[in-house]
Amino acid sequence: MNISSSHVSLTLSDLNCPRHTHHSEILYVVIITIKCAIYTLYVVFVLIWLHLSFIVFNSVSHNSRGVKL
Repeated sequence: MNISSSHVSLTLSDLNCPRHTHHSEILYVVIITIKCAIYTLYVVFVLIWLHLSFIVFNSVSHNSRGVKL
């Protein structure tokens, strides 16, 4: 067997995306990553909202001492 006769040619697409990769598995990873990012943004938004509302409620309670509403 000659080494030059068993030469396998690789194209640029073989290097970027192997033929044995299942695209649906990559799609699932992308979708899960996007869902996790959205959930993280939601949690951060809720925590910031709770923090700001706590600050506002504390400032109102400190400013209205002795004043009837």
